[in-house]
Amino acid sequence: MMNPQDLESYRRIDTRSEARSAFDGIASRAQRSLRIADDRGEFYGFERKAFADALEALLGRSRDTTIELVLHDATFVERHCPRVVALLRRNWPRLRVLRSEESARNYPRGFVLVDDRVVLRRPHHDSALTFVDFDEEAVAEAPTLLDELAAGAAVAISANTTGL
Repeated sequence: MMNPQDLESYRRIDTRSEARSAFDGIASRAQRSLRIADDRGEFYGFERKAFADALEALLGRSRDTTIELVLHDATFVERHCPRVVALLRRNWPRLRVLRSEESARNYPRGFVLVDDRVVLRRPHHDSALTFVDFDEEAVAEAPTLLDELAAGAAVAISANTTGL
């Protein structure tokens, strides 16, 4: 169930710790889907047990749930996120880690889309500035951008990857 604060049409977050906290709260309450476009996954702490637990809980809610991580560079996940790699091995293709195509790797923005209802936006990967949007226009824009990034992306970590 979404927190009413998540449903505010707009909230500005200025620090990494606040952004991670908002991400954790929103991701942990996802019911159907979680889609993320990011540079590496390090900003939101993909290596943390709390992140892996949120993914596992989401995957356990229904056989129809999906998680898609589109990263410019998946090396961080391969090297530092063994829990995510283990979940991927058990839950492919409902959990996919994709590497964005070369032409998209200079795209500086990041998105988190939860249940097609809430968006976290990072205007630039080099900044902690993050926005939480529930605004219909912002939410409607995110799937299109994520679809475009995913369409040209390749599998970055396969179900056969063993992790470290």
